[in-house]
Amino acid sequence: MEIKGTDQIYHILQNLSNLEMAFLDYSNNNKDFVEYHTYIEYFNSYAIRNHNLSRFYFPIAITPELNLPKYITDIGTVPEKLNIPPGYDYAMAKQFNFPGGAPHSCEYYSLFYIIEGKAEVTIKNSQFALFQGDFIFIPPHVQYMITSVPESICICFNLKCSFVTAQYSDIFHDDKRLTTFLMDSLNENNQMNYLIIRTNANEIIKDLTLNCFAEYINQNKYANNIMKNCLSLIFTYVLRDQNTQIESSIRVSQNDLQYQRIIDYLKQNYQFASLNSTAEYVHYTKQYVCKIVKEATGKTFNTVLIEIRLAIVCQYLENSDFSLEYISELCGFSVSSHLSRVFKEHYGMTPSAYRKAHNPH
Repeated sequence: MEIKGTDQIYHILQNLSNLEMAFLDYSNNNKDFVEYHTYIEYFNSYAIRNHNLSRFYFPIAITPELNLPKYITDIGTVPEKLNIPPGYDYAMAKQFNFPGGAPHSCEYYSLFYIIEGKAEVTIKNSQFALFQGDFIFIPPHVQYMITSVPESICICFNLKCSFVTAQYSDIFHDDKRLTTFLMDSLNENNQMNYLIIRTNANEIIKDLTLNCFAEYINQNKYANNIMKNCLSLIFTYVLRDQNTQIESSIRVSQNDLQYQRIIDYLKQNYQFASLNSTAEYVHYTKQYVCKIVKEATGKTFNTVLIEIRLAIVCQYLENSDFSLEYISELCGFSVSSHLSRVFKEHYGMTPSAYRKAHNPH
């Protein structure tokens, strides 16, 4: 069956939730939802098998030939290769709305999103309720159990560790709350067991998630690239919403949150931002703004602002044929000669040399 649009994906997810309920209601005997055989039996139902819908749960067909252990808990930590197919930085799956799930851990990052309904997550004897629009981010090797109620639609993003390590700043936009979580989770003795992100159930986030799922199911050309960009957009909308609430097992310091406000302002207003306008926006003195930036980065306020502007300059040099004079104007530099001098100080080459190396056309 060929899947095309997000509407069809959404309706299939709804139908799968109904099939799960039917499986529970019409089973002849009590099922052990810690046994793999229970899931194989579900996949072998007429509707699932004939329409190849098991791929909404699992990247490959679960059959007895896989030689899976009898119990989910016997597998230890779920490996990346079992849940993330080759050629993809992350996989997607519908969470089963089956009762009595088994505690387990994974080699990859698990990111759950509640499209509809609600769920409960247990991590180290602590329980968390998730509602429509909520995310929970769980690092590798953290044992957890998630149970979603009947008729819920809970989607899991299974993210490769190499992908998160290499691109977390691009995907999660250097938000201090997220980067603190991710950087700590990469440490051997990390204390970061979860990160809960509560949103206002924005329809755009839902649509982007369904679009990711459609790309993953269709597996058309450039699907992996589109999925990465969709994930970045999802977090762009999540973090842009001032009503988004983030909870984690380790609190982010007040200084980090203050620094994040400053950086957010500079990235949004790099063309005209100054120390005066930043201090006015965040309602701190200029001296206090400089202190916060220095403590967070070891750099001066002016250096951080210039680096933000230069990063945008690089994007224009790589992806456009705009003149240096026009780029200077777009990026907040008074004249092109000033931009050329600052650019060479930071990158060891002139803007024209950089463009030649990165934009040969």
